[in-house]
Amino acid sequence: MSGPAAVVVLVLLEWTSGLAAGAAWTQSWAVVRRGHFKIVAWTVLVLAVLAAIAGRAADAGGVGGILVTGVVVVAALNVALQYSRSEVPGVVAGYAVGAVGAASLAVAGGLVSGWAHIAAGLALIVGAGLVGAVTNGMLLGHWYLNQPGLKPWALGRLTDAALVTTAASLVAGALAAPLLATASTEGAVLGLPGFGDSFALVFFGIWAALVLFTGAVVWAARRCIKIRSIQSATGLYYVALLTAGVSEFLVRYLMVNAS
Repeated sequence: MSGPAAVVVLVLLEWTSGLAAGAAWTQSWAVVRRGHFKIVAWTVLVLAVLAAIAGRAADAGGVGGILVTGVVVVAALNVALQYSRSEVPGVVAGYAVGAVGAASLAVAGGLVSGWAHIAAGLALIVGAGLVGAVTNGMLLGHWYLNQPGLKPWALGRLTDAALVTTAASLVAGALAAPLLATASTEGAVLGLPGFGDSFALVFFGIWAALVLFTGAVVWAARRCIKIRSIQSATGLYYVALLTAGVSEFLVRYLMVNAS
């Protein structure tokens, strides 16, 4: 896999699987009303469809293409099951989307040149955990406006997960630093030719700063939750979502250009 389309499909698959798995985990607590999970399920389906479209542009065929199609199918089933009477079908379907998405990422890891299959697959799954956790945190923070009386511990639990996945992302990036910091980034500055291919180290440093900043913002959100300032925490999650999302696009750009 290579090129901009490969970067897009990898990040969209991360977002799809991470968001679905995180929502299924939250739904299993049986404290958040179903309306929240209907919204998340539709969001997951849109992301899955976009990932499939990007997969076609990246020419991701074979097993990878089948799995991406499978993600779309299971995501559609997840939407339908959110309208059932019980929480259980929706939880199972959400985890299924996460599992099929993780399998797609694991297969995609083997298609990235210059990387060990297991290392690439694990890095992608860790990235899915990061963007999934912060997106779920932002969406759940908004849901508190629709469900008065929802206890702060629900968002607090997701926030703890976001901190763990942020740390895991830093560790995964540090272990892959020799590849990421030496990737080919020729012509990367404003798309202009003649700048050489020496910007990978700079981009790697920017990625590390973004992930560290994401962790700091999520930590601040955790402090807000402790004093029951849920909307302040939600505002901070907007920032965390922006920095985590940009960091994933940047690190996957370095990943597909590593050699």
